[in-house]
Amino acid sequence: MKFYIVTPSFRSLTWLPRCVRSVADQANEWIEIHHHVQDGGSEDGTVQWLESWSSKVRDVPGYRFSFSSERDGGMYDAINRAWDLLPEDADVTAHLNSDEQYLPGALQQVAQMFELRRKSDILLGTYIVVDRQNNYVCHRRPVMPRACLSWLNCACITNSSFYRASFFRQKQPRFDTSWRNIGDLVFFHQLAEEKVSFSTIPDVVTSAFVCTGENLAWIASAIEERARWESEVPRALVILNGLIYRWVNLSRIAVDFFCTAPREYLIYDADEEIRRHHSITHPTPLWNASSRNASRSAGGTIS
Repeated sequence: MKFYIVTPSFRSLTWLPRCVRSVADQANEWIEIHHHVQDGGSEDGTVQWLESWSSKVRDVPGYRFSFSSERDGGMYDAINRAWDLLPEDADVTAHLNSDEQYLPGALQQVAQMFELRRKSDILLGTYIVVDRQNNYVCHRRPVMPRACLSWLNCACITNSSFYRASFFRQKQPRFDTSWRNIGDLVFFHQLAEEKVSFSTIPDVVTSAFVCTGENLAWIASAIEERARWESEVPRALVILNGLIYRWVNLSRIAVDFFCTAPREYLIYDADEEIRRHHSITHPTPLWNASSRNASRSAGGTIS
């Protein structure tokens, strides 16, 4: 099966090499990968690293790497530009941010699930949340997005979302670039309203999300955008949002009850070319306030 993975990048040299390596080592005799990095014109050494990596992996079997570096209208514009280059022979596409990683064998498991779920357009997997030092925070199971519940609560996260390429070519979903911070929320809500065929694969732990404290959905400008989005949301749903938020989280916990708890994960650390093993002593689906506050103190603002 052929995967087309896109990664938006801007001044993210601290994280990008880890992300890129986590995609490259997914390739095997069953899985072919084309990874495209769409950089926003970084001047921090990112372009030089991309050039070096591209040269290094030019002859790796089953793996193709490409990149472009040009000014864009933000992360969502970069992703849209990369998706416009979707190869004709791709079977699955996805996007992985530069501070995220795929876990070992993730794409092979996703490929197997697409073979089993032939009517599904989008698969949603489980992801692990780690802090800036790659320490475990929690894991999050997928729940099925519903149009009425997804106005203000994004039940999906992009690093564990995978799209059948035939659906992508037919429907051509794209991020609304008028939203610079909460585009994920708007994107998945629109897909849910269009009754796209989602399917959850909670037993497949696909990726690691780094809670840096600087994630777009939590910075100050995102709060302003969210307020603007709320003005477009039915008033009753705004009033009921607290209950809806708790319902979505309870749904995650309920799904987790029937799944095997993750006990380890292997991800890349800074400047290392092999994955480092991390044990999970106390697995939990709860992303509590203290862990988010810790990330905020490390650098960033979280609502």
